[in-house]
Amino acid sequence: MNYSKIFLVLINMFLMILLTACTVERKVFVNQPLPENLLLECLPSMPKKSMTFGDSIKYNEHLLNVIEKCNQDKRAIKALNHLNGN
Repeated sequence: MNYSKIFLVLINMFLMILLTACTVERKVFVNQPLPENLLLECLPSMPKKSMTFGDSIKYNEHLLNVIEKCNQDKRAIKALNHLNGN
């Protein structure tokens, strides 16, 4: 048998062993509950029965703040998921 063929077979076997990446490291995933403050509903207060134009602008600002708080909660949930490796 030709030594070059044996050499190629040995090199290929060595490379396959490297590709299998044998390791003793084990990842253990633990389901942790999300903080309660991230799961609260974002409910805006109800508008007044009669509103002026200025009241409407203030109420719109209030609604935008509620939406921003919900978005912050969702970003925090995404960060926790990313941190947990999900």
